[in-house]
Amino acid sequence: MVGGGMMGLAIALELRQQGATVAVLSRDFAAAASHAAAGMLAPHAEGIPPGPLLDLCLASLERYPDWVGKIEALTGQSVGYWPSGILAPRFQVPDLAGQPSGQDLSQTTPPGQGQWLTAEALAHYQPGLGAGVKGAFWYPEDGQVNNQALVKALRSAVIDLGVTIHEGVGATALRQSQGRIERVCTAQAGDFQADHIVLAAGAWSYDLLPVPVFPKKGEMASLRVPPSLGTVQPLQRVLFGENIYIVPRQDGRIVLGATSQEVGFAPGNTAAGVNQLLANAIALLPWLADGTLEQTWWGYRPATPDEMPLLGPGPAANLTLATGHYRNGILLAPITAHLICESLAGRTPNLLPPFSYQRFNDPPSPNPNPLGTGEPRPYPTPDSQLPTPDSLPQLTMTLTATPIESANAAIPADTPLVIAGRSFASRLMTGSGKYDDFETMRQSIAASGCEIVTVAVRRVQTNAPGHEGLAEALDWSKIWMLPNTAGCQTAEEAIRVARLGREMAKLLGQEDNNFVKLEVIPDAKYLLPDPIGTLEAAEQLVKEGFAVLPYINADPLLAKRLEDAGCATVMPLGSPIGSGQGIRNAANIQIIIENAQVPVVVDAGIGTPSEAALAMEMGADALLINTAIAKAQNPVAMGRAMGLATHAGRLAYHAGRIPIQTTASPSSPMVGRINA
Repeated sequence: MVGGGMMGLAIALELRQQGATVAVLSRDFAAAASHAAAGMLAPHAEGIPPGPLLDLCLASLERYPDWVGKIEALTGQSVGYWPSGILAPRFQVPDLAGQPSGQDLSQTTPPGQGQWLTAEALAHYQPGLGAGVKGAFWYPEDGQVNNQALVKALRSAVIDLGVTIHEGVGATALRQSQGRIERVCTAQAGDFQADHIVLAAGAWSYDLLPVPVFPKKGEMASLRVPPSLGTVQPLQRVLFGENIYIVPRQDGRIVLGATSQEVGFAPGNTAAGVNQLLANAIALLPWLADGTLEQTWWGYRPATPDEMPLLGPGPAANLTLATGHYRNGILLAPITAHLICESLAGRTPNLLPPFSYQRFNDPPSPNPNPLGTGEPRPYPTPDSQLPTPDSLPQLTMTLTATPIESANAAIPADTPLVIAGRSFASRLMTGSGKYDDFETMRQSIAASGCEIVTVAVRRVQTNAPGHEGLAEALDWSKIWMLPNTAGCQTAEEAIRVARLGREMAKLLGQEDNNFVKLEVIPDAKYLLPDPIGTLEAAEQLVKEGFAVLPYINADPLLAKRLEDAGCATVMPLGSPIGSGQGIRNAANIQIIIENAQVPVVVDAGIGTPSEAALAMEMGADALLINTAIAKAQNPVAMGRAMGLATHAGRLAYHAGRIPIQTTASPSSPMVGRINA
């Protein structure tokens, strides 16, 4: 188990009770997001729309009483579960069409719906609210738990049951080999091995795997009830305001939350954050102004682009994901533990599929425009105006036959190119260097149909000639950046530049991009890669969680060593970079292809579309082509030609070529011929 917060401990408890041997790597128990939460169990009050996430939250809420009862029975510790209901005050009267209303909290409320309480009714049940409050929605099924007490009790329970917790031991890398996690690397205690790994590292998951999980910082505060009120806890229900939530604890504390800031892992409370919490809380509940400020703290919610968690099988055969729970980690702990255990047992409950990590990796749908429809257009001459991508033939082909359905059924179906768990529809990668201008580059890349473009980190970082503004020249929401370490002569340089490349990708919006094209090239004349330096750098970068795509000579033994080290691909050169000599190492490349269990990308030396098609016909998984496109007389047309050739070569590989013979064989059969 990688992760010792609420989610990791909940899963560990469930697994241990089913007889599994479990070890937990806990980077810093005190820093887990479960300590920083307020403990609200509020699927209704949060207004989660109908769909998979709401279904998941409601299923977990239903499990909560039995789940916390089990933990309390195991440990003898109270976790402060309080099904108190939640009030959601409003400073404006909402549109109440179709909403129940009433004066009495005991009035029956349809499941999942909030009952509107007028200001008069609200003053009776929860006195002391701000004068501007016009009423509130009442959600009787929601509640709260003391999250800090819960995670403490959960930790005690798993330890008592025999789970081993390695506290202060944080995973630094997941080392992969042949589609499996071979070991979990740590800086404090060496490497760990297990039959199966569950990644429950919260906001830190991205450091280990290129999944779209990122931190959203939240600041919180707690107050003590003013003694002048004469009661330990005058607030009997959670107040879920429009920009603040106020959570009463039964011991007299009141928790205020929470800001939401995209500032990475910036530590500490800010004056602005605490001021925002106090101002919003006092506006909603004025007597809090006399409360004693007891504590401030912060934490990092593990967010995803669609605000839904990643649950179930991961990109390696023995890896399961349980991360990205964002605002609802405390609420979702019981159902997550149940679903993960079901998944590990080989079952797929109906709730699980919508939360697969693959929802972020689905390839784009193929281009619907067929080749050869309408009047043929001549390719432009070098002196003519550059064509736009729309003016060039499209990559997807339709072969005419009668009936068409029969012909399409006979064409071998291809699968997406998958690198480090990410899927791509195109098997052509292109570069970003050597173009005369950015507009030509943009049009050429678009015409090629590629989805991966490599960028030289050192040249972009230093604004080298021809690279000024390169990072901003392409739409990185549509193209996957492949940072490369071009210009690095040693392993140490390449490792340092790879780290810069990862940060550059983050700055351009690709938070989950851990890809790096590894180049270690001390030879200035022939630009041949250093095999020893490449292997050294690859081993270190894999430990740091990079998806490494190493550029190498066509050396089958080196390719195998790099694959065993955990590289995501191998990239043998066809001939020296930019030489246009074509495939000069066909025999060795063929051996690499036959032995590889990771994608083989032929890189460098391809000069013509026929050479691109040849590499794909050999069984290469993909190509990387730059100079042949950028320095062509018409780069846009050549980009399209290379895209078509890559597609044609792949189709030919699947179709299967005829055997090579030493003698001729007539095209027309001899059987049944008419004799003269």
